[in-house]
Amino acid sequence: MDNGIYIAIAAGFMVWLFLFSYTRRPKKGKKYGNAITIDKQQIVIKWQEIENTFNLGGNSRLKSAIMEADKLVDYTLKAKGVSGNTMGERMKNARNKFGNYDDYNNLWFAHKVRNNIAHETMHDLSFAEAKKAMEYFKKALKELGVL
Repeated sequence: MDNGIYIAIAAGFMVWLFLFSYTRRPKKGKKYGNAITIDKQQIVIKWQEIENTFNLGGNSRLKSAIMEADKLVDYTLKAKGVSGNTMGERMKNARNKFGNYDDYNNLWFAHKVRNNIAHETMHDLSFAEAKKAMEYFKKALKELGVL
């Protein structure tokens, strides 16, 4: 076969690939470029799973629920377009997303509880502290309009 045919086939494939990549639509809850679309139903389901884990009790389950709740809030902040490389940076940049300053401060409390769990090997998490953190994460998700 002639090399020109191979070049024509390769060029046609590259054109098809280019067109295909720019005509795809984002799927809900998936990262697409710099934006993430929000699937509220998936967030509600995930929150229910987190609450179920918390309600099973036990120190490791409480800690796990708090870690997952923090991740869910972080995901929501990203999806809402809040800039920052870390959850802490995104929280600083998210002040305007919270109408009530107390709710914003309470989210910081909950995130600090998460940080204590993640970074302090011997962190003694009380049930009261864990419950408060979970309430604050839930309130933040409501303030962000996803619960």
